[in-house]
Amino acid sequence: MTRMKAKISIRSTFILSAMAILSISLFLIIEKTKRNEKEEWFDEKIEAVNLAAQAMKHLKNFRYKDVEFVENINDPNETGLIGEQYTSITTGNGSLPIKLSTLNPNIAAIIVEMLKESNVKQGDYVAVCMTGSFPGMNISTMAAIQTLKLKPILISSVTSSSWGANNPDFTWLDMEGELYRSKIFLNRSIAASIGGNFDIGRGLSLEGRDIVLDAMKRNHQKQINGKDVFENINKRMYLFKKKSKNQIKAFINVGGGVASIGSEQNGENVPTGLNHHLKLKRLKDKKGVIFEMAKQDVPIIHLLRLEGLFDKYEIPIDPTPMPKKGEGKIFYSMKYQVSIVLPFLMLIVSLLLVIIYIDKKQNALGKEIVKSN
Repeated sequence: MTRMKAKISIRSTFILSAMAILSISLFLIIEKTKRNEKEEWFDEKIEAVNLAAQAMKHLKNFRYKDVEFVENINDPNETGLIGEQYTSITTGNGSLPIKLSTLNPNIAAIIVEMLKESNVKQGDYVAVCMTGSFPGMNISTMAAIQTLKLKPILISSVTSSSWGANNPDFTWLDMEGELYRSKIFLNRSIAASIGGNFDIGRGLSLEGRDIVLDAMKRNHQKQINGKDVFENINKRMYLFKKKSKNQIKAFINVGGGVASIGSEQNGENVPTGLNHHLKLKRLKDKKGVIFEMAKQDVPIIHLLRLEGLFDKYEIPIDPTPMPKKGEGKIFYSMKYQVSIVLPFLMLIVSLLLVIIYIDKKQNALGKEIVKSN
C-alpha cells in the first residue's frame, strides 16, 4: 500500500484559500483597531480656534450691547458679523453662503496648518493683505498668526462685497480696532486703502468714499492714497519691506483686493491655499502684491475662491448650527495602529516565504515523496 504525503505548494487551492482567509481576518482586525488620533499641531490649532471664537463673540456683544439681535434670516447663527446685501460702501456681489461659512472659527486651524507647512518660525514676519469682504476669515487669520507668535504686518482695504463688513458704522477697520483696543488681538493694520475698483474707490459714490475716509479717521489709520492701483501696490510693498527690514517669510492674501492680487484674472489663476513656489506664469497680468511676493519666492497663502479650500478640509458650507470647536479632519483623523499592522504584515510575508521555500524544495526533488509499506 502506498500513501502520498500532502504537498505544500503555492499553487495549492487549500493553501491559497487558507492564506486568503487568514489575510481577510487580519485585515478586519486592523480595520477594527483604527483609532481617531490628533492631527499635527493640534494644540496650536485649538488655541487659534478659541481665540477666533472669542474675537467673534466679543464683536457681536460689542455691536449689540444696547439692542436686541434681530437678524436671523441672513445670519441664522446670529454671529452679528454678516453685513447687508448693498450699502454705500459695497463694491461687488458676494456669496451669502460663503460669507456665512467663513464665520466658522475652525478655519483658524486651517490657517495654522498652512503657516506651519510654509515653515515660518516664531518671530518671523508675515505680510497680510485683507479686505472688508471676509471679516470672519480676517479674524481667523489674525488668530492663527497670534497663536504662532509671528510678527504680522497688516494692510487692509475698507470696502466690501455683499454680506461682508459693509455696514457704514461697523466697517472692518471698526471691527479690527475694537479687537485691538480690547487686547484680544495684539496687532492691527498699519495702513488702509479705500479698496474697490483700482483700489481707489472708483465706482463708489461721494458718500461712500466719505464714509470710508471717516472710518479710517476714527480708527487712526494711515491712508494708502496713490493716484492708481500701481502706486497703491508699490506703497504696500514699501511698507512691508520697511517694517520687516526686508525679511518677509510668508504672505497671506484674504479676499479679492485688487492691489493684493493685481487683477481678477490673477486671483482666479492662483491656487487657493498654500503655494510654496508660485509660478510667475500663473500671474498673467504681472502686477499686484502677490506677483511681487512670488518674484521673491515667498510662500503665499491665497484665501479666495474658498469652495475648494472648504472641500479639501471638509468645512461645511453655510452650516446651521455652527460646527463645534475642534470638530473635523483638520483636528482628528482615523489612523492604523502601526504596532498591530507591522506584526500582521510580517506574519503574512513570513508564511508566504515559507510556503514558497517548501514548494521550491519539493519541486527540486523531481518526484513525489513516496513511502512504501
